[in-house]
Amino acid sequence: MTRTRSGAWGLVLALVLSSGQAFAQRVPFKWEVPGVVGVVDVTQPVLSSGVPVKLSAVRSKARPADILQALVDRFLLWGLHVPPESRQPQLLREPMITAIDTRAFITYTAILQPNPDGTTTVFLGEADLSQGPRPQSNVAPVYPGGTGLMQTEMEGARTLVYSVSAKATDVEVYYRNELSQAGFEEVEPRLYRSSQDELQLKLTPAKDGKLAVIVVRRMVSQEDAKPAGD
Repeated sequence: MTRTRSGAWGLVLALVLSSGQAFAQRVPFKWEVPGVVGVVDVTQPVLSSGVPVKLSAVRSKARPADILQALVDRFLLWGLHVPPESRQPQLLREPMITAIDTRAFITYTAILQPNPDGTTTVFLGEADLSQGPRPQSNVAPVYPGGTGLMQTEMEGARTLVYSVSAKATDVEVYYRNELSQAGFEEVEPRLYRSSQDELQLKLTPAKDGKLAVIVVRRMVSQEDAKPAGD
């Protein structure tokens, strides 16, 4: 790889994933910035768009171009995927580079900020995409890993539809636990009622071996809301 020029890359706010087969040879990845003269750690993770991000910063006496090249070399040494320059667009002035551990779903981002005294502050971020934000719905809880969420409302009923790579029994257990904590009672298999609402859970096979999850939520009368047998 050719030497990276200072200012060639800017801050990437959208973390780009790749279909490459590279993976980290050693876990966890350790940063190495040349010419470090000071270190400031951010001990508490932060959230960016709901994704946990671990941040730290160092001050280096090395040139930005040399820092960027050293980071590229280290990323490649660890088997991380480094997207090409065309996939790391400039959104700010500061030079930046991102690499991806495609197995652990962690992105490593370095942003370089030149200082008036000739040093460079390097901000280092690790975004754990494996703990990304869970999809949310105002109809019902969403099974972890659910994708393709669609919600509709018609004739007093709200419907949530999505797919998931899970067994039907696991999805049933998930809803039984989640809805019981929300004040619902399972009055019939896959039918839950609270003092105001009724939820019907439907599970059907979908393409690619996935499971289609359908949840229909309706408001019920006080008489209907009473558990069966009362």
